[in-house]
Order: sequence, then C-alpha cells, then structure tokens
Amino acid sequence: MIINKTKIYAKVWKVTPSENGKYIDLQISTSEKDENDNFINSGWFPRAVGHAANSLRNVKEGDKIEITSSKFSNERKELEDGTKKSFFRFIIFEARIQGDGNDSAAPVNAPAPVKEPESKPKKIESTEDPFR
Repeated sequence: MIINKTKIYAKVWKVTPSENGKYIDLQISTSEKDENDNFINSGWFPRAVGHAANSLRNVKEGDKIEITSSKFSNERKELEDGTKKSFFRFIIFEARIQGDGNDSAAPVNAPAPVKEPESKPKKIESTEDPFR
C-alpha cells in the first residue's frame, strides 16, 4: 500500500454515491506533460470515504477536484472458483471541489497579500494546478 499526502488534481467524469451515503465511487482523470510538452492522461476509479465523501457530496460530472490524502493498494483476493486475482484500489480520504469557495485559507479579516513586482517572472511549481 502507498499513502499519498501530496495534492492530486483531477477532473470528474462520473459520480456514483452509495445507497447508504457512506462513500462515493468516482471516475476521474489526471494528466501530466511528457518531455515534449504533450499531455499524458490517466483514468482512475477511486472511492471517496469519510471526510472526502462528505466534502464531495455535491460533486458532479465535469467538476475539478483536489485530492489531498489518498491510498493506493494492490489487493489479492481468492475468487469463488479458487483462482487468485489482484485488484487495484484507490481510496480518497481528503478532497474538495475546486472553486467551491474554499480556495483561500486566509481569514475574512486578514490583510490583503502584498503583490510582487510585475517585472519578476512567475515561478512555476511542479505542484501547480494543471486545470487553471
């Protein structure tokens, strides 16, 4: 199993809430650029549980989400016929919908941030949101 605490930005393609409301099964995609600046897309089928299921309860197809805590595992199970098979699992523990009004963590009465001079080039971080 791998626990991930870095941000993952994804686009939602399908939302399937459980009948009891305890989890949400999603179909999402993520992308990255290769060495030639071409996008490589990946499709995923994660399950949002706990806090993630609560914060994503209003997510809909086409929304962009930010995943901040997740787990990847490859679990072996024995099927009814006795054969063993591996199943990849992607569980989301913490996430939020992008643009849901929670984009800034600054308190309402906080002073306005100081702007950097216009002449300074923008620094591009590898964790920058690829959907903006």
